[in-house]
Amino acid sequence: MGVKKSLQQLINKGTARLKRGSLSRSLTNPTSLQSLKSRGIEWLYLIVFLLLTAGVLNAITNAGTPGINGQPIVPNPTIQNTTETFILLFGYLLGALGVYAFFLSGRQTIRARSAEMFFIFGIMLISIALVLGYYIVISK
Repeated sequence: MGVKKSLQQLINKGTARLKRGSLSRSLTNPTSLQSLKSRGIEWLYLIVFLLLTAGVLNAITNAGTPGINGQPIVPNPTIQNTTETFILLFGYLLGALGVYAFFLSGRQTIRARSAEMFFIFGIMLISIALVLGYYIVISK
């Protein structure tokens, strides 16, 4: 009986902690939903900008070119397929998240350890994005 009781107490503590968590409070807060609705056009703009930067139009216009769909990265500098577009999009997203982590590291003035963590995380993300970008450039 003692194991069952301690397990129930552990589960109750976990659910109480989840109920007090910031994610559940922000999802039930009506002002956060209004903020999401008002910033929807900004998110749509960012998504369209990243897709255009990654080369969606180039991939769509070159979709009928024979022999480009068998390779993830086409070794021709003027042709791009959809797989390469999404690889570039992933690299741009990693770089943008790295820059955002740098931004967060500058805003963390209370906890120095979290600022260092965001800074190192930003360096890692930007490094991965740069390696991915240079790999695509070398493959072209």
